[in-house]
Amino acid sequence: MLQVPQGLLRISGWLLLIAGIMGFTGQIVHLEDVPESLGHLPEFLKTAVNTHVLLAYASTFLLLGLTAIFLRQAGKLPKWGWAALPLLFIGLMLEIFHGPVQIIAYPILFGDIETEEQLKVVSDQITNMDPTAFPLSMLVFVPIVPFLMLGLLILGLSTLKARVFPKALGIFTLVVLVVCITGFFFMHLRVFTISFGYIYLLFGAFGAMLAFEKREQPPASFTA
Repeated sequence: MLQVPQGLLRISGWLLLIAGIMGFTGQIVHLEDVPESLGHLPEFLKTAVNTHVLLAYASTFLLLGLTAIFLRQAGKLPKWGWAALPLLFIGLMLEIFHGPVQIIAYPILFGDIETEEQLKVVSDQITNMDPTAFPLSMLVFVPIVPFLMLGLLILGLSTLKARVFPKALGIFTLVVLVVCITGFFFMHLRVFTISFGYIYLLFGAFGAMLAFEKREQPPASFTA
């Protein structure tokens, strides 16, 4: 019988909670992928870079704390519930990769633009970028959505079945899943354009449960 130290769960909980706050905030202030006009360009670059630095750290903290959600439920988590861990980890890790584009490449791409015509050329290139021109890049972009959606589904159902966390967390997980899927069809509505932010909010809620769990509760344990 292996036991997970309560301190590890608590630290992981704080990482998830901080990641949730940072990630949700980043998604709220997140702008469009290209600036609206030349006059908007300086503010766009500043916000785009700063936002994606914030999101990069949010995702990193999230990945560091993610395993604790499963370790805390290990004794009662169904075997199929563990499938959510690699799905969510890979999906979240691959999602980070687009951040360096706006952190590093945007200041280069937009740095020397002086006219609206130049801005339109660069914006059109970004908007109409065809990833199929480099087929291997699809191995990064394609898995993100299905891995995250399937991971959330399994996490929600397995959390409800394990009954270690409050039932509300399992239900919240499934609600976030529905919101994210719905968001693909209603991207013009603000509540859905930040649907990825609800994923951060969800893991922040898991983190709060781990961070503030009563100390007298026995450590999570499972049979190796």
